[in-house]
Amino acid sequence: MEYKYCPNLILIDTPGLIAAPRTPKGSTSNMQTKALLASAKEAEKLVINKMRCQDYIILCVEDTADWKHGQTREIVQKADPDLSRTVIVNTKLDTKVPQFGDPADVEEFLKAPIVSKLAPHKLGGPFFTSVPSGRVGSGDSFLFRDDDEFVGACADNEESDREVVRSRLVSGPAITKALLPRVGISRLRGFLERRVDECYRRNVAKIVPLLQAEHAAAAKRLDACEKELEALSLDRLKAGADAFCEGFCAALKEAIHGSVVAPPSTFGETLPQENLAAGSFHDRCAMAVSQRGWERLVVSDVGNKDHRLYGGSQYHRALREFTLATRCLRLPTITEDEVANAAGVGEVHDGVNFLRAACVIAVEKAKTSFDPLLDSLKLRTNHIMDKLFPVAEFMLRQKMERQGKNDYGRTAEGAEIIHNPQFRDLVKSIYEDFIDKCADSCMMRCRDDLTALTRYVTWDLNERSSGALMRSLPDQGDIVSVYQVAVASNEKARKIEGNNKGKEDAKGDPSMALTKTNRNSASLVSTNERERDYYNLLQLMEEAACSRDANRTNLVVSGLVQHIVTQWRESFGKSVCAKFNCFFLLPFVEEFQRHLRSELQRVYEGDMTHIFDLDSSRKNLEKQVEELKNECAANKRLQEKFEAVSTMLQDQSPQQSGGSGKGGETGVTSKRSRRR
Repeated sequence: MEYKYCPNLILIDTPGLIAAPRTPKGSTSNMQTKALLASAKEAEKLVINKMRCQDYIILCVEDTADWKHGQTREIVQKADPDLSRTVIVNTKLDTKVPQFGDPADVEEFLKAPIVSKLAPHKLGGPFFTSVPSGRVGSGDSFLFRDDDEFVGACADNEESDREVVRSRLVSGPAITKALLPRVGISRLRGFLERRVDECYRRNVAKIVPLLQAEHAAAAKRLDACEKELEALSLDRLKAGADAFCEGFCAALKEAIHGSVVAPPSTFGETLPQENLAAGSFHDRCAMAVSQRGWERLVVSDVGNKDHRLYGGSQYHRALREFTLATRCLRLPTITEDEVANAAGVGEVHDGVNFLRAACVIAVEKAKTSFDPLLDSLKLRTNHIMDKLFPVAEFMLRQKMERQGKNDYGRTAEGAEIIHNPQFRDLVKSIYEDFIDKCADSCMMRCRDDLTALTRYVTWDLNERSSGALMRSLPDQGDIVSVYQVAVASNEKARKIEGNNKGKEDAKGDPSMALTKTNRNSASLVSTNERERDYYNLLQLMEEAACSRDANRTNLVVSGLVQHIVTQWRESFGKSVCAKFNCFFLLPFVEEFQRHLRSELQRVYEGDMTHIFDLDSSRKNLEKQVEELKNECAANKRLQEKFEAVSTMLQDQSPQQSGGSGKGGETGVTSKRSRRR
């Protein structure tokens, strides 16, 4: 709006805050109350967002007689915590003063010491105002016929309020003189006029140097554009394209190694955002832990869950989560039907070959368990590398700007690459194809390892014992224990029989018994051991291989399968991480630049009209030259205008400023002047 007492300003009337009813605890709100609550939250959010602008002066209008409770101030402090941009205004003074019976209460209300204590850095206030009731318009329902009549009524109302306050304050003229400047709309208006004028004067002194700096930058860009326009050629476009590719590859390596040039708030992703965009290991694969347990393990073992990462840091976080997923991968569930079918029948006997049955089931279960995990890792790593293209592009732009060039397209070779979308799309397509190529190569090697791991079961020498078998059986049905008890019983029976026979021989001929015992003592021990081992072997073969017990077969085969898959799971996680580091990540650091150059060289050997369009580049440069010339001319005009304003403000006498402020204080002409 145009206003003759201070520079032009913008007034923003925010919507009023809605006081929604509170729902008693334990009761349920109806639809109308819920809608009112939603509207109240929406209005409050709108007002707070509007007040966050640091250049705005906030008028906090409150209707309260107790300064300890200020709901509007609480809302304002969410955008301006120390009220340094806020002017506090208390309305309806004509109805509040009669509520105080003691003059000391009136003085306490007008002084508002609690407000000064709670907000010592407030911009101004509190000011006290009141306006007449009634609206402006033609008709019987309107009290005022035009704006001048309403302004006059406001002036009369202000004079009445000041007289009432003057009559109620009995502490002395000093208190009256200190508090009366806070009463009235004209006092509030004069305070705001002075604040806006001071702010304008401060900013005018800063605007001219800023305009000069912008003019110098625009003139530099104009000179660069004109030089490029004169030297525009196909060879220069090629040179610029090569320079862009070299800088892009360097920025890509820097992003993988670690960088903070690109703002994480714009290009980074938290782990929940990454899972939402590319999928979560826990959602795509069967895990042995619950969702809550998985989240706790992610926080403790993976880390950086809520940090916005990109590049190498984000890639390493994904590998840490993959390693956790391999550890938490659920062991396969084996049904009795699967065990019964895997047992089968041998070529020469019908006994159960436990190891063969376990290996058959383990090979099939491992494929169904490991394949989804491997596919999930491919999706995650592809997503991470896809996001690196805009990161590297931004980093390259920043590097060129810091070197004094406004854009990475305007290199020393003189190419306007940024305004050539065909070339940028070509580089992006080459980059995306390289991602797919590295991912496919890495997945092929991972699947070869997975095939080698699951196709042929190699028993570890340290694990080649009955330990796995014993751990797979319950205590009450431990087969090995049963065999041991049976062997011990048979040995005890043989010892009793031998002792009885020895006694009979001793009774017949004691000397002969002694001689026989001495002669056969050494050979008897070795013969008994060989017979015992042979007997145990026969018994084991008979119990395990020559008979079919469904319960025992299920227990043994299930235990062996889980034992095999557990060993495979550890080897699988380590092997996949090594393969992705060597055959997926490192090619972007070591091979991508050579690949990009070879692909561009192949494009250069063919038809380049669809990539390097000289006519289009010339038109873009000519358009930029025209825009920069207009920008420089407009900047010059603004400099001249603000230099004149600054000179006028400096030459303005303090007496004129004081007279103007005095008029604002008395409010005779200004109160009755009409705002447009």
